[in-house]
Amino acid sequence: MQKSWNKLLRLTALALAVIWCLPSITLAAPKQPTPPPAPVKVTVLATAGLNGHIINWDYDLPRTADFGLVKISSLVKKERQANPYTILVDGGNMLTGTPLTRYFSTEPSKLPNPMIAMYNYLYYDAVVLGEGEFAYGPDYLSKALTSAKFPVLAANAHSSSKLWSSIKPYTIKEFEVGKDKKKEKIRIGIIGVTTANPDNNPANYAGLTFDDQTASINATVKKLHNIVDAVIVVKNNGLEINGTVAAAPGKFGSSLSRTELTFEKVGKQWQLKQSETATLYSVIAPVDKAMADLAWPYHDATLQHLGKRP
Repeated sequence: MQKSWNKLLRLTALALAVIWCLPSITLAAPKQPTPPPAPVKVTVLATAGLNGHIINWDYDLPRTADFGLVKISSLVKKERQANPYTILVDGGNMLTGTPLTRYFSTEPSKLPNPMIAMYNYLYYDAVVLGEGEFAYGPDYLSKALTSAKFPVLAANAHSSSKLWSSIKPYTIKEFEVGKDKKKEKIRIGIIGVTTANPDNNPANYAGLTFDDQTASINATVKKLHNIVDAVIVVKNNGLEINGTVAAAPGKFGSSLSRTELTFEKVGKQWQLKQSETATLYSVIAPVDKAMADLAWPYHDATLQHLGKRP
């Protein structure tokens, strides 16, 4: 009896040892579909028709004013702090329009072009050429653009001359969204078209030809169709986003156009699902002191020049 009991104990221990050594088997949980990324908001800011108004100053009166790029700059910085996915574009007509721009177009100076310097300071993502850019002739404009750190656009302007080699039909702005290894890119095409008319003063447009705006836009959109997630068309008087007209910016820097775009991931592509447009007025904005300090040598030289007039 004792032998049978001992044998039973040995068999039981052996069985337990075998069971212990067997790999554990767990039932795999059903695979859950990966949720799509959260929607992404992109802010598009636009100016147009600054016409040389850097400082908040009215040269005609003369006195301080509630417009100017130094006030727009404060609005732009506030928007960028609120959303890192921000685009800033300009509809052109910036290089002419005030005694300041006239003075620096004729007088020799060691300073860079005033408007280009201020636009570089604000890190514009694209600027479209307007008729005002051509007012002082091709040599002046070409020289000014050499210091531009932003894309200069005019899809309907064409030339084989190196003088105009900096003018491009479009640029693409990319935003990296998501976190860690799941980062993706949203690509937005920015197309520029100009209403500049060489018939007014052909010599100022030497070497340039202009095509129909609508035809140029359609041809460029077709080229970008498969490589961007949305298209912004910047004109001299405002902008359109995927065919929808956005709020128009005010002249002389009196207001900033703001459009908030909401992108959602659908399948493998980001799609623009919603846009909301509004106007931000400079009258409520403080002066950006850093830009005002940068602009002061230009403004001061202009005031001195005006004071010497008979």
